[in-house]
This record gives sequence, C-alpha cells and structure tokens, in this order.
Amino acid sequence: MAKIVESGIIGTDGKLRLPMDRVQPFFAGQRGKRVIATFETFVHDASETQKAYYYNYVVPTISVAMRGQGKRMTERGIDEYLIAEYPGDLTKDGECLEHARELNEEQMFDFLEWLKQFAAENFHTYVEDPKTI
Repeated sequence: MAKIVESGIIGTDGKLRLPMDRVQPFFAGQRGKRVIATFETFVHDASETQKAYYYNYVVPTISVAMRGQGKRMTERGIDEYLIAEYPGDLTKDGECLEHARELNEEQMFDFLEWLKQFAAENFHTYVEDPKTI
C-alpha cells in the first residue's frame, strides 16, 4: 500500500486546488491500483486548523519519510519525538508540553515553521508551508 497526504484549498469557485507537482508523480507510480480518497475540511479557526494540519498532514508525511529511512514509530511517538526535538520554548504554566495539541496558536505557528526545515534536513521530505493553511 502506498500513501500520500497533501493539503489543499477549495477556491471561491468551488474547485479543489492541490499541489499537483507532488500528486501527479505519486499517481504515475501507482498505475492500475485502486484509490480511496478521503476529504476533510476545516474552518479558518487558526488554532484548530493548525492542529488538524499537523496531525492529518505533517505527522503522516513524517511517518512515510521515517519508514523510508527504516524507522517506524506510532503517530503518538512521532508527535512526542518532534516536540522533544523542537529547540523553542514549549511550556505552559511552567510545565513542559509533550504533545502538539497542547500548544497555543503562537507556539504552534513557530513549531510548524521550524518543522519545514527540520523535515527537509532530517528526512529529505517537503512539508507544505503552514502559511497556506
């Protein structure tokens, strides 16, 4: 089974826009196979959208990249690993946070910005710019 997770947007014209430069090569490598497509939409509540983006796009993308390097982790494990690797301040009321769902909007924005570079350097994978969400 092959899997790809991408983030897109539905324009005011009602058409879905996806990064086809990444989707098309995936399709080309899966010729003749069946596809199950699941679409989820999110309102522009920044905090909830950021968390949905992270858990439904970033974590699965990192999971695929890690498997490509021979490493297997659960989604929870990946979440904890990424939070532990983040060099910024992830505390709330003096407590260290262990999961991205605990981050406030500003912390999550900084964390997602850092993740783009971290994923590229450590997993040779592209993570969509969080500014697009």
